[in-house]
Amino acid sequence: MKHKAEKFLEITNRLAMMLNERDFSQKACIQAGKMECALLQYLHAVKKPVSMNELSKELNVSHSRITRIMDNLVQKSLVSRQHSEIDRRRWFATITDEGRKLAEFSEQSILKQQEKVLTKLSADKAEGLYEFLELYVKIYDEVLKEEGAPRSDF
Repeated sequence: MKHKAEKFLEITNRLAMMLNERDFSQKACIQAGKMECALLQYLHAVKKPVSMNELSKELNVSHSRITRIMDNLVQKSLVSRQHSEIDRRRWFATITDEGRKLAEFSEQSILKQQEKVLTKLSADKAEGLYEFLELYVKIYDEVLKEEGAPRSDF
């Protein structure tokens, strides 16, 4: 019989893979690519212009990769780029109305899928699952802090 930690690791890895696949396959912005979707979702969530440096750090990709992603999104009119008014060497990205519509449609698609999953559970089990996952994330975050591991709040 597998050790509890090994079994738990196996199930959480499967869950992570399923969620990653869900996020990629269900997003309406899939034609833009996985990183492009992530960038659109981030810009939509923060609702403000974001520097290329911040995007690079947040998405954990190089500056050159962010530039290529931005070029694609600007060409598709999903994102706009502006020079900083203070430092002309700095650029900021802003989601356009078209990009916002795509991000919102994508988010609604994922929410509908989650609703379908939850309807297959009783109200008690759905609430219990939510409470367990919330507790798991809280404890896991505490362990990461104790170990000094980098966190991702994205």
